[in-house]
Amino acid sequence: MYPRPTPGSTFVRDTAKGYTASRALDTLPQTVASPGEALFTITGGRVLVTRLVGEVTTTAIEGTNPVLSVTSAPTVGTAVVLASTVDASSLEIGGFLSVEGDGSALVKSNAGAVLATAVPTAFIVPVGSIGLISGANKTGAMKWDLTYFPLDEGAAVVGTTV
Repeated sequence: MYPRPTPGSTFVRDTAKGYTASRALDTLPQTVASPGEALFTITGGRVLVTRLVGEVTTTAIEGTNPVLSVTSAPTVGTAVVLASTVDASSLEIGGFLSVEGDGSALVKSNAGAVLATAVPTAFIVPVGSIGLISGANKTGAMKWDLTYFPLDEGAAVVGTTV
């Protein structure tokens, strides 16, 4: 059937909303090229991602742009940009970066709410990883959450350990 949580991982299933995987708080990667620092690992098959959002937690993002983007790096094939850069400079604690999955810029929101498109976009990722690319050495700390549905039996997503 479908995967069960592994010990020590954050893995929640809700039949109406899918599964949720979380990546714990970590500082921004420092000048990391494609495919980026792995946020999530996808195993066992393809998944349909319905939400991917990062929240600035204990350290605000530095006052100049860290040039952040998000990629899907398959085990076999070529990495694809899920969300291109947005000026994330000075993003406050409690602020969000949201991934639409269509290659457009990350959606930046301050602490009040996560802004979303009028029509939410889901996207499919294969076995591999979802990574965060940073074009500069900047301060900032974020946690990430991803909601998905397995498309293949045994497919699962786990947040990478920090």
